[in-house]
Amino acid sequence: MQCLRDIGRPRSPLAALLVSLLAAGCGSGPSDPSASPTPTPTATPPLTASSVTGRYVLEIVPAPGCNMSRTPLSFPMVAAVAGTSPHPGVQVVLDGNPGELELELLFDNGTLRGGLGTTGDGVLANEALRLWMHAVGNGSLTRASDGRAQLLTGTLMGYVALGRPNDDEGALGTCSARDHTFTLRTR
Repeated sequence: MQCLRDIGRPRSPLAALLVSLLAAGCGSGPSDPSASPTPTPTATPPLTASSVTGRYVLEIVPAPGCNMSRTPLSFPMVAAVAGTSPHPGVQVVLDGNPGELELELLFDNGTLRGGLGTTGDGVLANEALRLWMHAVGNGSLTRASDGRAQLLTGTLMGYVALGRPNDDEGALGTCSARDHTFTLRTR
């Protein structure tokens, strides 16, 4: 050890005492009972259905094979726990008008899966396009910086239709596909 080098040389009694004290403390931790030890890292708690709560932004993108706009459509959403054991779940609804757009999702081992849908009137996206949707989705959750869970990559299988704000359903196209995508990010 570096601090014990040349310890065998003859020294004065004071130098020997100093060397002995230094050698005793070399590589050891604090001997003062009031000293605090280095903190042990704590494990991150597992994601649960209750980790998906609060305000989110839902983003939906029609499948690449659809003959329609692939501009992401975003919606302000609110999530809350729904259901308990053995099938815990999450209900996510449109913020301000929960009847227009709803997601009912089961939570299973860090994954959400379930139905997403609109009413017959569709729902107006932040991008001023109207969306009609009936689909089944799934995706794995990740932890956001605030500790809540979010879904960064999800897939949708089902029907999507687009229109301008006052259009009839599907005026800008309809598509049934297995590879629409969605995200549910914290806000």
